[in-house]
Amino acid sequence: MTPQKRTRMYLTSAVMGFVATILYILAATLDWPDFIRGLSIGVLLVSLLMLLLRRMRDEYIEQLWSAGTGLAFAAVVVIFLAAPFVEGFVDGFNGSIRDQAITADFVGPAALLAFFVGFHIKWLRSSL
Repeated sequence: MTPQKRTRMYLTSAVMGFVATILYILAATLDWPDFIRGLSIGVLLVSLLMLLLRRMRDEYIEQLWSAGTGLAFAAVVVIFLAAPFVEGFVDGFNGSIRDQAITADFVGPAALLAFFVGFHIKWLRSSL
């Protein structure tokens, strides 16, 4: 397999992971059937496995990986710092106290989404 085909396969798996993450978030938010969630998790696992196997093969891929992981880390830190404040503000504004809306189940998909957003932004900026 040529290096161009390997790079194309790597970038295709990144796009598949991004779409699978968005599909999973939509399925969890809109309470779609479990089949959709399972399908999106399966595609996401295959995509992440492909990305992990080839993450440091060359400098370009390493830059894309670093951009994605940096944004994912920042998103997790911001979520953990800002989530209690945002929930308290919204509950105070509405005048109602309800169960916690931002749970630990929210952080994983948000971090994955931030990773793929950072990855794709770096990819698009470097290709222009």
